[in-house]
Amino acid sequence: MTASRERGLDGPLVAGVDVGGTKTSIVVTDDRDHVLYEHVAQTEQSSLVCQIAGLVDDARRHLRQDIAAVGVAIPGFVDPDEGSVSMAVNLGITHLPLGPLLQTELGIPTFVEHDARAAAIWLSEQAADGSAGSPTSVAFLAIGTGISAGVMLDGELLRGDNGFAGEVGHVLADPDGAVCACGLRGCLETIAAGPAIGRQADEALAAGRSTVLSPHSDAAAVFRAGSAGDEVAIEITDRVADHLARSIRSLALTLGLKRVVIGGGVAAAGPALLEPIRSRIARERAASPLARAALGDATVELLSPSQAAGARGAAGIARQRIGSPEREGVGKR
Repeated sequence: MTASRERGLDGPLVAGVDVGGTKTSIVVTDDRDHVLYEHVAQTEQSSLVCQIAGLVDDARRHLRQDIAAVGVAIPGFVDPDEGSVSMAVNLGITHLPLGPLLQTELGIPTFVEHDARAAAIWLSEQAADGSAGSPTSVAFLAIGTGISAGVMLDGELLRGDNGFAGEVGHVLADPDGAVCACGLRGCLETIAAGPAIGRQADEALAAGRSTVLSPHSDAAAVFRAGSAGDEVAIEITDRVADHLARSIRSLALTLGLKRVVIGGGVAAAGPALLEPIRSRIARERAASPLARAALGDATVELLSPSQAAGARGAAGIARQRIGSPEREGVGKR
């Protein structure tokens, strides 16, 4: 998909690239955060640097304008100072100096940030209705090939002393569960990430369970089947909703957050994903005075498919770094 939107005004253009396990998206924005160009492609894990450089070059040719800088949002352990990414298990990356390689390839400043954190940066400056405003506190829960959370608290990006703040996908969910790509057993990703949802459907089929699901169903298909009353799909989606609701409760209680936004590929399930999570949180509010106090006015939202939050956040980081390199907490340690 490629699109051009309203033309920008003054100021250099920047590109934001969001790399996922399945898809990679790019946006080009002007100095007012207007999207001038966007495109989505299948992720080419074996030639990622070449793919990103090609996407930026395609955008340049389409717009017939220069791009001043690039921001890249990517999962894994990201060092924004070095522009490197490590331990991106769902992309097969052990260590990659992505920023320096792209900067050499493209000849323009390139900055790298964790994908969920980049999305949280952008969302913290958007109200629930999509309008811009002053930075607020928000957690972006990305559920796709993997699971992670990006957190902004009072306008500051949370990284943690160890740099792993928000890696909720690798919190223990089931001690007897499947082995995760990270090497641990029973991580949240092994239950509620997209591939895990599909795997559970395949396991039910292999066991001879009666279901409308076909082999290798994706998460959206499983949620659709659950909404239509399929017993196997309902069991899977109930389990997923249970674990995600617990994760959201943990974010609200440990960080004092009142706004959680769910995005990523699994969010394509729409209300079939959101409403079961909300109903479980509502039950917890009703059952516990503590939960009622902590979660009483908290909101859980689904990211609109039209909002490329990771790519928009990455573009914003690039613009901030070339314009205000001294700003702390955004796109740098």
